[in-house]
Amino acid sequence: MYYGYRCYNKDDKPLGWLYTFSNNTEYAWTNQDLHWCKRWKTERGAKKHFDNYNNRWQFKSKGGYLKIETMPNIPEPESTESRRQKILEEWGDDVVIQSQNKDDEKSYKMSFIPKIEILEWLKKERFTDDNGEPETDAALLNRKLYKLMKLEQQGF
Repeated sequence: MYYGYRCYNKDDKPLGWLYTFSNNTEYAWTNQDLHWCKRWKTERGAKKHFDNYNNRWQFKSKGGYLKIETMPNIPEPESTESRRQKILEEWGDDVVIQSQNKDDEKSYKMSFIPKIEILEWLKKERFTDDNGEPETDAALLNRKLYKLMKLEQQGF
């Protein structure tokens, strides 16, 4: 449930729900795209900004006014977790691919859950450097995948 600003004209006719655009400088109303609208989870939050929006709406509508009202049901924005769950349902629960760097869409981070046999094999295959430090998971997987790529290119 959300609280929003219902727009009325100077003749007390309800028009729709307030939304803004152009960096909050332009005011308009809608009855269809309610996800665009200014809305708050509490009436207190809506009251906090009411005077500013109401004054600006009165100017824009040449005498209209706003009222704080409970908005019709608006679907909650989809959470990161629910989007992740949809990906897992579609692709299977063993792989999730996401961009590692938003500026570089070609760079990806892959997360997966290998089977126990593969984990044991990777543990045996892990190199250690001169200081006795084990190879990172990323370095190990990249090395093994590179080797597999070369073998496939040779026709194996």
